[in-house]
Amino acid sequence: MKTLMKISALVVLGMALSAPLLFADTGEKTIEKARATVTNAAPDDWEARAKAAHMCIKKNVNLTEAKGWLDTSLSIKESALGLEVAGDYYMVNKLYDKAIANYVKSMLTLKEKDFYANTDDLQIKIDKAKKLLKA
Repeated sequence: MKTLMKISALVVLGMALSAPLLFADTGEKTIEKARATVTNAAPDDWEARAKAAHMCIKKNVNLTEAKGWLDTSLSIKESALGLEVAGDYYMVNKLYDKAIANYVKSMLTLKEKDFYANTDDLQIKIDKAKKLLKA
């Protein structure tokens, strides 16, 4: 009985230690999902490309391809979403002045559409970028 308990304890410990390795996202799923989003999008679908880029930028994977999708999105339509994602891209790449410029443009684009739009999240991102720019 003691042997069975020891074996059970070792199995549970082994599973607990290996679980993070089994469920770790290496970014491949994110890349696949982002590519599928772009593949299934219409040629003029700026939003799908911006969202696909955002997926990759958020996980800090596939940044070169994500930047291409983002550039295409912004060339189709200079949207608040695309500009915010561009700011996120520049933050990841430590280009804080460009990040701030894109966040501000995103904020202005939102306010043009709806003067009362909530831009608190953008303001937080701008403040963070300014703090990092000074550091």
